[in-house]
Order: sequence, then C-alpha cells, then structure tokens
Amino acid sequence: MARAVALLRDHPLLTPLLVVYAAINILGVVFAFGLLSAPINLVLLLVYVSVINFATRDRPTAVTAITRPDARSSDIGFAMTVAVLQFGGAAIFWFVIVPSGLVHAWAAGLRGAGVPSLVASKAAIAAIAVPLLLLPTLVALAFFRLRAGDVGLKATPRDLLLGVALAVIGIALGLGAVAKGGHPGLMWESAPMPAVTAAIAFQSLINGIPEELAFRGVIFGRLMPWLGRPGNSLAISTMVFGLYHVPSLVAGSHVPLWEGVPITLFGALPGLVLGYLFYRTRSIWPGAIWHTSFSGVALLFWPHT
Repeated sequence: MARAVALLRDHPLLTPLLVVYAAINILGVVFAFGLLSAPINLVLLLVYVSVINFATRDRPTAVTAITRPDARSSDIGFAMTVAVLQFGGAAIFWFVIVPSGLVHAWAAGLRGAGVPSLVASKAAIAAIAVPLLLLPTLVALAFFRLRAGDVGLKATPRDLLLGVALAVIGIALGLGAVAKGGHPGLMWESAPMPAVTAAIAFQSLINGIPEELAFRGVIFGRLMPWLGRPGNSLAISTMVFGLYHVPSLVAGSHVPLWEGVPITLFGALPGLVLGYLFYRTRSIWPGAIWHTSFSGVALLFWPHT
C-alpha cells in the first residue's frame, strides 16, 4: 500500500487518469457495453501504464514552465484552432466526401492501375485525410510560430522503441483472441504481407500521426501549463478526442446522436493512456506508433475479402 501511495504521489497524472478511466467505464456499462468490459479495461490500463512507467522511470514529471507573457493566449488559441480544424475536417469527410463516393472512386482507380485492393482503399483515404486533417494542423503550427519540439514532433530511439513495445502487446492480445476463436482469421492468410505493411503505413497517415499531433501534441500539450494540473488537460483532450469520432459513428454506422456521444466517449479510453504516454515522453511518435497499431491490429486480425 505504501508503495502504491508513493507511486501516485510521484506520478501526479495517475490519479486523474484512473478516476476519468473509471468514470468513462461506468458510462460505457450504463449506455453501451456489458459489465465484463470494465475489469478487462482496468487490467489493460494497469498493464500499459506499468510498461510506460518502467520505460520512462528516469524522466521528470513536472510540467515545463512557460514564461513568455503572450504564451497563454497563443497556446489556448492554437489548441482551439486545431480542435476546430479537426472537427471541421471530420465533418467534411463523413458528411460530404464519403457520401459523394470520392473515396470509392479513387480506390477503384488505384485498383484499376494494379494496386492491391487493401492498399488502394487505405491510400485513397490517406490522400484525403492528409490535406484535410494533418496539413491544417501543420499550417496552424507555423502560423502560431511554435517549434516542432513544442508539440512533441521530436523523439528519441527509446521513445520509438516504447511505441513498438506497446504495439506488440496489442498484437499479442490479438493473437490470443485468434487462438481462442475470437476472430475469424488472419489478414496475412488472404493478403500478402507487403500489402498489409503498406496498408498499415497509410493507416498511420489517416489517424495515428494526425490525431496524436492534434489531440496530444497540441491540445493536451499546449493546454497543460495553463490548466493548473495536467489531469485537467488530460480529461479535456480525451473528451475532445472522443467527441471528434461522433461524425464517423453517426454517418458511418447510422447510430443516433444521443447514443453516439457516450459510445465515442467510451471509445476514447485509449486517449487517456495515449495522453499519459505523451506526458511521460513529451513526444507524439510513440503514441502514433501505438495508435496506428489499434487500427493495424484490426487489419492484421481480420481476413481481407
């Protein structure tokens, strides 16, 4: 017990992370998911947090002080601008571009040129996601005159290795589900590994890099010095991250809005741990690798037809 208390004292973001994680799990149980999901998610949380803490045990945890007199308004303005750009891009994609059939048309053109079907579909989405979601954030970064390091665009080899390790854990869980019959098969049984690798690379441009840059590097990272405690920034960035996925659920799965909000908030649970990972490493890249693996696992552990 004393060791646990010392851990929470030395890592101030752990307590709000656990509280918000528990609250979202309760919402998930009430509105969308069964009771069994809560303990499973808690075990996964403890595993991931333990790995992150072990890998970053020599890192300082204090929030970097900012002394520029104009920094507060600039950082908050930057975070709000990026949030608006992300919500606008998601709305345009799901309510304008997808209904227009543009993605399917581009994918069909790539397939006609000999590109494997799996790669063609991901490349078509990435070709739209990059100018719609990633480039506007980079333009805003230049407009507000911030450096790459200010939003976590730098990384050490150890940071990248941590991201790979977290991704491997997820893949191992997927393998366990396959072994127990939880999935119908493996992607590489019906698609060549080079195609799977290329598809995952394009997936990183669709959500891994754009979302980690926007929601962790910018919104969480730039609000953190000004909200008193890092837990406040973690909670806000995670809720914004969850609500950002509402258009995809409403338009893509035809879920009513009143159901979509609690479902996407529950789906934002990984955002809490991704935020904690950013807090410990001050880099978006381990999170981008891990985040990409969420969708990558779906590619790896679901047969392509």
